[in-house]
Amino acid sequence: MFTDCYATQFRRSANAISRIYDDELRPTGLKISQFSLLRALRRLGETTMTEIAIDVALDKTTISRNIKVLIDAGWVETGTQEDARFKTARLSKSGTKKLVQAEVHWRRAQQRVEKEVMPFLNGPANERLLDTLQTIQKAAAEISN
Repeated sequence: MFTDCYATQFRRSANAISRIYDDELRPTGLKISQFSLLRALRRLGETTMTEIAIDVALDKTTISRNIKVLIDAGWVETGTQEDARFKTARLSKSGTKKLVQAEVHWRRAQQRVEKEVMPFLNGPANERLLDTLQTIQKAAAEISN
């Protein structure tokens, strides 16, 4: 259903884009949220949960829940700190391999999103934005069907 509310359109589009990435990443067993955390850990090196949360713009509770899944899979290792508030995480060798494997699928998702956005780069800005967001939502709806 159409709405001219940018917040609603962005929320819908964020969910749609996540479905596109999740669809492409499915063969790897990762979701885009997990892939993003693995990339953040590769970029940051050994780091605290707070630093990861800041880097990926998520709250620490969400990070902790998602990191636990990655730890259980063997893709992330944690450091031992006396103070639990400063628990650290780092990408394991297995996590590095998983990330490299997943990057091919991630690039395909990038290309799918770009393909849907490109036709809307002409015209008034607000129309381009809304049209672009709706097109991404339609592309993701095809995945659900």
